[in-house]
Amino acid sequence: MSRISVVIPAYNEASDLPQTIQGIRDLSLDCEVIVVDDGSADDTKKIAERLADITVALPVNQGKGQALMEGWKRAEGTHIVMLDADLGSTSSEMAHLLPPLLTNEADLVIGMLPTHSSKKGFGLVKKRAQQYIAKRTGAFLTAPLSGQRAFHRRWLPSLLEENVQGFGVETQMLLHFLLRGAVVKEIPTLMAHRYTGKTISGFIHRFQQWIDIERALRGSNT
Repeated sequence: MSRISVVIPAYNEASDLPQTIQGIRDLSLDCEVIVVDDGSADDTKKIAERLADITVALPVNQGKGQALMEGWKRAEGTHIVMLDADLGSTSSEMAHLLPPLLTNEADLVIGMLPTHSSKKGFGLVKKRAQQYIAKRTGAFLTAPLSGQRAFHRRWLPSLLEENVQGFGVETQMLLHFLLRGAVVKEIPTLMAHRYTGKTISGFIHRFQQWIDIERALRGSNT
């Protein structure tokens, strides 16, 4: 199998990052693990330097989109996988994202997480992304905000030209691929990470998501 670059943007993820990396290692694939520490205040950088193949340390928090961009610049694999840092051992589910790429059935594969409605918010940000993507491209995506993705490196040059916007990166990526005629496939997985839920911090997080997505939609080069 061709070499795979796994890019993990991480901000204060010291508690979950070791298990997330171990889940990838357990697959025994030909992977390079790239962790981008996005200005964390905890031990994320130290853990990444110990467990990852490549660690990129950003001096200040620049947002998920920029962290991914920095990781993509260093990726050498034929296939690029994006994973959130808080997946823990369920990161091994990334294996399900690869077959559609290897058989040329898809250009971009998105991992859908199981539904746990009681732990989520109201879905307004997700619906906004779904509606905008459908309006622009005619495609309806079940999990437009999922950060668990895989694609061929031939898409990297054009992706790196985008002016990515924090949490808007997933929406921006979908527009980038779909408007260029790419085939996007969603795959059910058992990946699991922390949900912000209906809490103050959760509402703040989703508000920032909304802002970043709106900025991405207005500023996208697609």
